[in-house]
Amino acid sequence: MDSRAVAERLEEIRTEVLVLFHVEDEPSPRGRLGRLDWILLSPISRLRARGKFRGERGASALLAANQKVKAERVLVIGAGRRADFSMTAFYRLSYDAACAVVGLGCTRIVVGLGCTRIVVDLPTRLMPHESPEKLRQAFLEGFTAELRRGRPETEFSVRTLPPSDGP
Repeated sequence: MDSRAVAERLEEIRTEVLVLFHVEDEPSPRGRLGRLDWILLSPISRLRARGKFRGERGASALLAANQKVKAERVLVIGAGRRADFSMTAFYRLSYDAACAVVGLGCTRIVVGLGCTRIVVDLPTRLMPHESPEKLRQAFLEGFTAELRRGRPETEFSVRTLPPSDGP
């Protein structure tokens, strides 16, 4: 399992799936997700306005990149409410994200393709009192454990984006 940080611009990242997180009690996407929402012509904002995806824990939205970014697919995972966020919730979120990625791979295995290259934008801003490296390690521990459990025969490459300076 290859896991390292990547410092490319969001729209330049070449990967099979780009994973980002949306907080339920934020009225609109922020940070990198906000930028991506703008680039892709607001699919997350529109889903939220229609009540189809609010960012609640356990929910996810798979977006088509439509050649506007170099990632093949964009997966947005609901992070739940900001007030409910703790280190335990962060660890659970890593499992939820891995399960969603494994689910993506399972549907593509039928046609002989697997999702093995993953880039994750960690929601470190939800826990500003913790060091970004500690959060990265905790997330990757749960995320990679669940990936291995779901698809033990597959070698994954997981890269994380550095913490963003934006809101």
